[in-house]
Amino acid sequence: MPVIFPVTSYRAIEFFQYLFGNLRRRPVAPAPQVPLLGRLDLSNSSKDPTPGEDGLVAEISASVAIGNRLYTISSGGSNLVSISDWSVPTSPRLLRQLDLSGFETTSVATFGNLIAIAATPDNYGASGTPTPVSQVRFYSINLAGTVKEVGVVDTGFLTDSILFSADGRQLYAANEGSPNDDYSVDPIGSVSIITISGKGRNLRFSEVEVSFPDLDDSSVDLLGSGIRFSGKTGVTTSFAQDAEPEYVSAAGGYLFVTLQENNTVARINLATNQVESYIGLGWVDYSQVSVDLNDEDGPSKSELFNPLTGQKVVGLRMADGIAAWEQGSNVYFVTANEGDAREYGNYVDDKRDKDLGYPDVPSRLKLIVNGNVPSQALVLSNNLADADPTNDFVFEPAPQSPATRTGTPVSLGSRSLSLYDGITGQLLWDSWMTDDIDGTNYNTSLQNIAQFAGIYDDDRSDDKGPEPEGMVVFEYNSRFYAVGSLERTNAGAKTGTTPDPVTEGGLLVVYDVTNVNDVDFVTYQQVSRSPEGLEVIKASQSPTGRVLLGVSAEFDSNSVEFLDFGAILNNGNGASYLASYNNPNTSLAYANPTYFATLPLA
Repeated sequence: MPVIFPVTSYRAIEFFQYLFGNLRRRPVAPAPQVPLLGRLDLSNSSKDPTPGEDGLVAEISASVAIGNRLYTISSGGSNLVSISDWSVPTSPRLLRQLDLSGFETTSVATFGNLIAIAATPDNYGASGTPTPVSQVRFYSINLAGTVKEVGVVDTGFLTDSILFSADGRQLYAANEGSPNDDYSVDPIGSVSIITISGKGRNLRFSEVEVSFPDLDDSSVDLLGSGIRFSGKTGVTTSFAQDAEPEYVSAAGGYLFVTLQENNTVARINLATNQVESYIGLGWVDYSQVSVDLNDEDGPSKSELFNPLTGQKVVGLRMADGIAAWEQGSNVYFVTANEGDAREYGNYVDDKRDKDLGYPDVPSRLKLIVNGNVPSQALVLSNNLADADPTNDFVFEPAPQSPATRTGTPVSLGSRSLSLYDGITGQLLWDSWMTDDIDGTNYNTSLQNIAQFAGIYDDDRSDDKGPEPEGMVVFEYNSRFYAVGSLERTNAGAKTGTTPDPVTEGGLLVVYDVTNVNDVDFVTYQQVSRSPEGLEVIKASQSPTGRVLLGVSAEFDSNSVEFLDFGAILNNGNGASYLASYNNPNTSLAYANPTYFATLPLA
């Protein structure tokens, strides 16, 4: 078997230590009884002197395996980048922090011993000043965990997610291009493709920026449904400006890029570096499923998990995280459908229904409105039967009193994960769909799993629910698993107490996507509060010799965790959830058979 060298190289002694260290057979640890191996709390190392910054340092993480040492690099939300040693996962150590003063880091990626960090100037978004471009800074890391800068590449506006290609010869960057603070300027969103050549200290970087054509461009195919164009009148005049890329994933010679506010995934052909299709992600019809959309549905407006059917409103998927993969000759991607509103100065494009007045919609549910004329609500149009995915919505003006609104309004996010054919754009599965496992129907929606786990946050019922955020898909023991992170789950909100960031934290959900036409829920795993970044550590790079799952959690958790994936599969949580359906004494609402309604593939 040939040895494939990483893009970069070391000084002679470091190179041979790297080579032989990684070729040495790693001892395989026995399967742990508890999935969580170790947790590194970075809260005390997260101070950011920049006024108004929150100091997060653990939003996104990526790891480097050198010899038998595993280094994890964590960033996101501050000027600091943390480097930690996970050679002994039960005893992780923070080694040092890079200080990128003047910049806010948003993401990190690794390949071999090369580290890429996305950094945006602190004054991005300031009114009255030119919008600055972002950078990707490249570093090498040696056996001792020492990093050295090897290159800086200017990218687009507000670089967010970054990803190395499978061979490490390219880096892909999603440049979000958000408007400035008062929405007087709307920079274009784009994707940077950075090609890396040379070796050692003589690395060379070249960048190509891919922009997003307008929706009526004849070179772009329009697939799916529910493609949305919005923005501030007189400021946002092109789809490239309106597009705000969030995450990138690569598979089958394509890049798949989430354009969250547009409810769209852009597919870029890496042979031409051109956008060749926009895939509309559609919506979930909440009248067909049992969903909790109200945070004041208990006695005396107390919190209560109370999912209901028949609510005349749809949830626009608006994906954040995405993971693409090849399976045979096919290409698929799965999305985490968080939803996102735009709030810049006086431009706000969401409003509670109590200010709009739609029948059969909870009064506190946030709905999408026209940010230019907030009395106009986004509703489904009369054009759903045609093949144009860009005309599925219209704005319904406020009716003359005492008339009521008649349209079907649209809310932010679908509180679900979804799976698509990457070529045709066809929706194949959504986590709201009935889950047939061994001939028995189950409801394995995200809200129900969180409720069973005891950490459903009813405070969020009116505002995007559990907020699925991050996604990974990978092969394990000849099967493909999709893991999603739910950002807004915590037990403390249910009791009015301050949640413990570890014991009352966030949630991961695991689905088997080997058969994309019969996706099955497997299990769930509780992790620290507000999980976002997910990372898979291959067995060949893991200090335990087993596949590990890294979880980066933001907000008050501000931590990195490593879990044994095999132990997650065997944690028994999934079996307990499914077994509850056969318990006639259960009092939980998710067990009601009337909640098994099959979700139409909108």
